[in-house]
This record gives sequence, structure tokens and C-alpha cells, in this order.
Amino acid sequence: MLLSISGSLWKHTKPNWIKGNWNCFRSINAFMMREGVESLEQKGAESEIRDQYAEDSSDSDGGVVNEFKAVFKKYKKRRPPPDFSGVIDVRTSSILESRLIFPEPSDITTEKEELANRLGLISLSEWRVYSFPTRPGLYLIPGLLKKEQAKIWLKRAFGYANPPNITNLTIHGKDVKTDPSLLTKALRWTTLGVEYDWNTKQYPPNGRPVPEELYQLGNLISNSLKLGDMRPDATILNYYPPKSALSPHVDKSERSNAPLISMSLGQSAVYLSGALTLSEPPIPLWLRNGDFLVMHGEQRLVYHAIPCIGPKIEKQHFETNGVEGDSMIVDYLNCSRINFTIRQVNP
Repeated sequence: MLLSISGSLWKHTKPNWIKGNWNCFRSINAFMMREGVESLEQKGAESEIRDQYAEDSSDSDGGVVNEFKAVFKKYKKRRPPPDFSGVIDVRTSSILESRLIFPEPSDITTEKEELANRLGLISLSEWRVYSFPTRPGLYLIPGLLKKEQAKIWLKRAFGYANPPNITNLTIHGKDVKTDPSLLTKALRWTTLGVEYDWNTKQYPPNGRPVPEELYQLGNLISNSLKLGDMRPDATILNYYPPKSALSPHVDKSERSNAPLISMSLGQSAVYLSGALTLSEPPIPLWLRNGDFLVMHGEQRLVYHAIPCIGPKIEKQHFETNGVEGDSMIVDYLNCSRINFTIRQVNP
């Protein structure tokens, strides 16, 4: 396929390709080459994104083979790199069922269309959901966020990391407002609204309201899939630098049955969707920039994980378009990934 690319196309794309890969290399190099105290801090933060769910990932079936972790290790390994041919791609898979979310023009109101546009989503008439016959309640809506909106949502994600919101840096007495360099070198998670406690694995009774755009986003997705009204009161953001992973875990601390709604930004990831126990192997799925994954009903309580992300898996490319201040945002999107999980804690 590469041989078919014309010399003219290569001539015009080569500078951007080199620039994009150099920026990504520069970010990765900066990520890997920290020294002294900064290096130790980063290693500690890096372990948090991998191990914050370690307690939940233990096999509660005592003595039963942990099929999930076997698949997790398969995709997490780097040398030799794993074979990704078995990862389900909604664009080509024949095992998934799909349908338009709004099949009739009469299903689309002006109010909903305007809300979707304000949130940076594609037109409602283009919303297509993919479901899994063996996993009722698991939905994937690919490319729902307009690609040019990724930079806007990443800026919001970095803004959400400011106090009084809690991040993995809070316990160290640090925050991104006083040290913006921590955004790319040490930030691993942020909790909004009803703040999840990583130590107790519990939520307090209540908290601050989530940002209005996240409330609207969660409610719009839930209602559009006919999963009922959702009143989001919490969101967890995970920031994935190169080579990071998220261990197998279950999201079981919420006190409501509302769906979990996640949005992916930046680089592609392999997502593993398992069962109620670790004794069953998970199915691997691609999650790309702008994809929304929804877990509802029994699917809210299944084990899931992210074994790997990054350009070496499947490159997603973003450009600055000459906008001042976009360089750091675009460099981050070209090397890393962010995931928003919108939640309703209280009934």
C-alpha cells in the first residue's frame, strides 16, 4: 500500500509527518529522561495510573484460572510487540450489530441538535451505535466527537485539574495551577463532583456539582440511547502518558444504576471488556479519539482494563493549524490519551 503513494503526496505530507513525529518523540523523550526528584515523583505517579485499581483486580474466585489477566498481559507486553489482529474494529467487524440512534428526522429536535453542536458532537443524524450480541448493555458510538473539538476538550481536561478538584498530585501538596509543567509529566487522574476516594474505594455522600458541559453530555447520551434520564454528579478523568496502562477492575462504588459513559481523547487504546469474574476472557476493542463507550445494566459491573495506548499501536495525528498556544495541547494528543468517565453516584 505504501508503494502506491505518489511522489507528489509524499512531497506535501512529509514535512508534517516529520514534524508530528518529532514533536511526539520530543514529548516521549522528555517523559522518559527526568532526573533526580522529578524522576522519582514521576515514577510514583506513573504507578498510580497502573495500580490504583489493584485491589479490585484480584481474582475473587480463588484457584480459578485468571483468563482476564492472561489477555491483559498479552496486550501489555512490548517486546515482542503483541499481535493486534484480534482487536475488534467497529469499522470492519461483522460480529457487531449497528443502528442509527435517530433513524427518523422527526426524532431530532432543534434543541437536541443545538446542544450536540455546543458540546462539539457530530450531527445527530450521523450518530450510529454498535452493540455486542453477547454483551447486552455495552455500546460503542465511534467518532461522536468532532476531531477538531479534541483540543477544546483537552484544554477543559487540564482546566479540571485545578484546585479545588483533587488529582493524584494533591496528596503531594502540588497542583497544576502553580506548576503547569505537571500537566504533561505527572498528572494521572482528576476527580470531579462527588470525589471518589482511591484509598477506601468509596464516594462520600455528596460533593460539588460537575461542570455543566459534563452534566449535559452524560444526560444527552443516556437519553439518546433510551437508557433513561441521567443526572451526572461525578466524573473521573484518567490521563495516559506513553507506555501507561490501567489494571483490570470493576466500577461498583456508585449508588445508582445509571450508565457509565466514557469519552476518549488522543491516541488509540486497546480496551478489554470482560465478565463478572476474571475467570472468563475479555474481548479486546479499539477505542479511538472521539469514541464514546457506554456500560449499562449488568455491563456496569464487568471487569475491564486498558493494557496499552499510544502511537506505536495505531497513530492518531493532530495538527496545530497555526493557533497560538496549541503546540503543547497537540503534542499531548499526539502522544497520550485522556479518558472521561461520566457517572451518577447517587440515585
